[in-house]
Amino acid sequence: MNLVGCSPGVGEVGELYDRIAEDFARTRRRAWPSILELRGGSGIALDLGCGTGRNAAALASFGYSVVAADLSIGMLKAFRKRFAQHGMESVRCDALHLPFIEGSFDAVAFVAVIHHIKGRGNRRGAVAEIRRVTKGGGRILVTAWSMIQARFLRRCIGIVSSPLKGGELGDLVVPWGMEGGRFYHLFTKQELEKTIRDSGLKIIKSYGERIRGRLPENWVVVAEKA
Repeated sequence: MNLVGCSPGVGEVGELYDRIAEDFARTRRRAWPSILELRGGSGIALDLGCGTGRNAAALASFGYSVVAADLSIGMLKAFRKRFAQHGMESVRCDALHLPFIEGSFDAVAFVAVIHHIKGRGNRRGAVAEIRRVTKGGGRILVTAWSMIQARFLRRCIGIVSSPLKGGELGDLVVPWGMEGGRFYHLFTKQELEKTIRDSGLKIIKSYGERIRGRLPENWVVVAEKA
């Protein structure tokens, strides 16, 4: 297991997920539907922000050799416990400072992670790091929570007023029981696309992903390193 220094502010996210890792592993077992966007490829895939491994397992089932990376020690422990016999490597790291050489991966999944990163520049930096470690022609999947989810309509005043408190439009904290709150930056589709483009990637596909409601809960971008 490798470890690189955490960027300012990200340690608290990792610590929260350390505390909820067992509960998360028990309640979050299905891979995201959009992981199918990476089906049909081959080679080495990085699941960045792997959590307890549900998307990493899907990538392995597609035929990739998988490296699963996460900031949370607790999540990685749960991952190794669940998938010890699957031959996937695990790495602890910060998404803004990836411990991999340039062009290491044929595909990268960055699923439901970018919305936990505070600051526009940091989010762009994380995608730029993904671009760096992806091979030319490699495919990248990025998903983020949508700002127009029905469940957040009651909190719209707080979301819109976040800039007045030193944050950005779309910032909020979502509690996990009594364990504390998780930072989220809710995206518009246009903002996520701009973040991807500004990091030097070519967008292949972009759409909203509905899980339960009529409005998209997630934005999905499939991109390529040209």
